[in-house]
Amino acid sequence: MIRTSVVVAVLLALPVLPAAAEEPKRSALWDAYCTVCHGPDGKAQTEEGRKKMARNLSDARWQASVSDERLHNSIRRGRENMPSFGKKLNDEQIKALIAEVRSLAAK
Repeated sequence: MIRTSVVVAVLLALPVLPAAAEEPKRSALWDAYCTVCHGPDGKAQTEEGRKKMARNLSDARWQASVSDERLHNSIRRGRENMPSFGKKLNDEQIKALIAEVRSLAAK
């Protein structure tokens, strides 16, 4: 009985460890069109992203250097190794993806 009480007391005294960092939750649009290259965190550390040399979308300096219009055009028309999505996505969907890209900026 005393041994059980001691074990319980020790377990209760241990600090609570934070849960392992979870992958960010992304929209269905992001999952369907962006994750394969840019990954859930936008860092392009996926196999396909490395193969195509996809941009790290979480880079705050890069984000500060590009306008929403440039992002819109890149998504709609494609850019370098990035395919165009203009025939698959409407303007509202593209705007939603731009907002998601902006949310990736490293703080």
